[in-house]
Amino acid sequence: MNGIIALQILGGVLLLLIGGEWVVRGASRLAIAAKLSPLFVGLTVVSLGTSAPEMAVSFATALRGQADITIGNVVGSNLFNMLMIVGFSALFAPLPVEKQITRFDVPVMITACVTMLLVSLNQTISRIDGIGLVLIMIAYFAISYRLGKKSGAATIPDELMSPEIVETAAESLGRRVAVILWQVILLAAGVAALVFGCDLFVDGAVSMARLIGVSELVIGLTIVSAGTSLPELVTSVAATIKGERGIAIGNAVGSTTLNIVAVLGITSIIAPSGLNVASEILRLDMPLMVIAAFLSWLLYRTGRTILRWEGVLMILIYCSYVGYLLHINGAFG
Repeated sequence: MNGIIALQILGGVLLLLIGGEWVVRGASRLAIAAKLSPLFVGLTVVSLGTSAPEMAVSFATALRGQADITIGNVVGSNLFNMLMIVGFSALFAPLPVEKQITRFDVPVMITACVTMLLVSLNQTISRIDGIGLVLIMIAYFAISYRLGKKSGAATIPDELMSPEIVETAAESLGRRVAVILWQVILLAAGVAALVFGCDLFVDGAVSMARLIGVSELVIGLTIVSAGTSLPELVTSVAATIKGERGIAIGNAVGSTTLNIVAVLGITSIIAPSGLNVASEILRLDMPLMVIAAFLSWLLYRTGRTILRWEGVLMILIYCSYVGYLLHINGAFG
């Protein structure tokens, strides 16, 4: 049994690595061909694609009445996005922060986190709450699209400007559509690899977690949330290494926002009677999520660059949180 679990985890990691590479390549070149900024693509297209695992896990657990895993997955994934993904990416290279991030996207992320906390105070996220979150998602996409069109594709590194795409910019509409279609296919293949890889990883990780006897809420906040956030981690690190740092930060910020307005919003609509929120998560995890959102905004504004030491700080905060969570739930015996 333990051998099968290990194979699931290793197979999942391999698919995550392959999928992350395809998503970055497809999204970057799609931005060029469609004349959109890489920041917009990272905040929307890539973020929505890499949030597919959270969506799939949340749908399945909500329909089975496992609200603890559903809520824990969203909150835990957001903490992982804001602290681990940005922090780990910054270890590879300092991350410059575009003005749009601090002026628009992070305030929207903070608003989403605060809204989730407020609608959860009665310990229920209803279908009406879900509809409100989805409306926020639609408005966010619309505004991000307009900002992305204004930004253009000028900030994309030269190494991503492949000859076929450069030629396409001056050629017929038909050829341009063909190139865009190919990048969409590559992006979709990458997302599919991420989803299947995540599924393998989470199945193995949850089986492993249950062997040590932790609760569903802790599983959702730690194992499942980290597993479903691995696509964002792999994608952001790959983007950082390639020099596509707009996607690296945009993916983390966009995924955090979409986990609430899209994943949680749609899940609470399809759940038979909304989502019940455990009192434990209201006392520690959701307030910490809001604090992490404000901390992100503060660090992004300071010098408009996430330095390596700031990345280390983010990682230490997240590891301390997980260690404390496992300790108070008796995971260490």
